[in-house]
Amino acid sequence: MSQATHSEFKQVVIEVTEACNHACLHCYNYWRPNRLSESVVPRMRPRGILTRMEILRLLRKVRRSAPISSVAISGGEPFLRPDLPEIVTDIASEGLAVVTITNGTLLTDSRLKRFPPGSYFEVTLFSTNRETHNYLAGRDCFKTVVANLDRLHSFGCHFVLAVVITRLNVRDVMQTIELGIALGARGVLLNRVNLGKEALPIARDLVPCADELRGALQEADRAAEKYGIGVAVSVPVPPCVLDPRDFPHLHFGWCPRGGKDAYYTIGCTGLLRPCNHSSLVLGDLRKQGFADIVKSAKTKAFWSPVPPECIACTHPLKESCAGGCRAAARECHGDVNKIDPFVAFTLAPALTEPSLSLVRLGSRLPSAKASPSGAI
Repeated sequence: MSQATHSEFKQVVIEVTEACNHACLHCYNYWRPNRLSESVVPRMRPRGILTRMEILRLLRKVRRSAPISSVAISGGEPFLRPDLPEIVTDIASEGLAVVTITNGTLLTDSRLKRFPPGSYFEVTLFSTNRETHNYLAGRDCFKTVVANLDRLHSFGCHFVLAVVITRLNVRDVMQTIELGIALGARGVLLNRVNLGKEALPIARDLVPCADELRGALQEADRAAEKYGIGVAVSVPVPPCVLDPRDFPHLHFGWCPRGGKDAYYTIGCTGLLRPCNHSSLVLGDLRKQGFADIVKSAKTKAFWSPVPPECIACTHPLKESCAGGCRAAARECHGDVNKIDPFVAFTLAPALTEPSLSLVRLGSRLPSAKASPSGAI
């Protein structure tokens, strides 16, 4: 795929904090070892983190060279920013569509009433099984998330449900979608687990094999047809693992690889990265222009490689796939030329059961009163 010109980009991601109150088993945030807990964040302001006005100024700077129409607010957990509602209000006042990506634990009345009417959220729910959800999240929060999803309606807010598919919840997809629909979800995002360096050692426990993933997507396909709800497989599944054409009611997304649908990510200190999965800093938006960064040689070098084993591929979706996630390849193997590590684990012989058994739940979860750290 050829790289887009800077004048074609329609969306960006803004990470307003690296702090999180989750400790997700599969978290790929590159700062994960140094994350901060909910109890720490309100008492400190990390050096260099963008203020509310700096976020707005950088966004306006991007818009001078790109026709941005939508913004995703992310983290960490964005709700750990006390001024998050005002940040969202500022961006919406610029005429931009805004969605806030959250783990759903902090959607309180006092916070939600400060958001613009009709605000959209992307909320993660791993399973309808309380133990499974809590195990993946790293804390006892299932009941809170479900209650908060129900709470959104009273404030005129909307949400799409995000489900990260792992080996631990791969059989829960239909029930989780149905619960989301019952709570008022406007759509569903199925995000197959995407590996980072910290999760790589337990990848065999996290990544479903191809047959397990196929079963989950078949369930999702039936749900999309039965309920008439949009279901997007938003983290690409390479066609050598599963053929998207086998699931006619699902929408499959592909890595834009620097194309017009790219979602360049502005970190909480103003550094621009290729996407929210990547740790690679392409430039500093506080000092450089957006157009100069996205058309640089460094940016092109990140997006352009195709793994050697994919060159001879004859699948009709070869150009869309192009070897899967470049960010995952670089984060896990230190080499953007490698194939997406997800491929190797899905096609490897399946284990009978994940070794990270839910029997060990009690040893992983902190008490409900604790404030564990993590990342979505």
